[in-house]
Amino acid sequence: MSSDRKDAPVDAAAIRATTQMAKTALQGDGKPEAPQRSSAELAADIVKNREALAANLDAIEYKLNVPKQAKLAAADISNKIRVLRDENPVALAAGIGGLAVAVGGAVFLAVRLISRR
Repeated sequence: MSSDRKDAPVDAAAIRATTQMAKTALQGDGKPEAPQRSSAELAADIVKNREALAANLDAIEYKLNVPKQAKLAAADISNKIRVLRDENPVALAAGIGGLAVAVGGAVFLAVRLISRR
């Protein structure tokens, strides 16, 4: 025996629901409606977004401001030297001496290379 689809029972409620959904979909643009918000909620969101934007712009300015970054790096090195001077002055003196020898050696080699030409 074969089953014919035309002999199957029809669910009228399901057909009505499907038809109503199709009509609704054809009438609108397919996008769900935005939830309605009060003006106080919108104002709070605007203030929050402005603060976030200002914070982002400050972070970008901080990263891209080379002179300010150089000053901060110099202050950081100065603080490290001050701490080293207070905690271990012998290590600081040895470091300064090593730096002087390295710079003096580089100058000596540069002068020697230039004088050989």
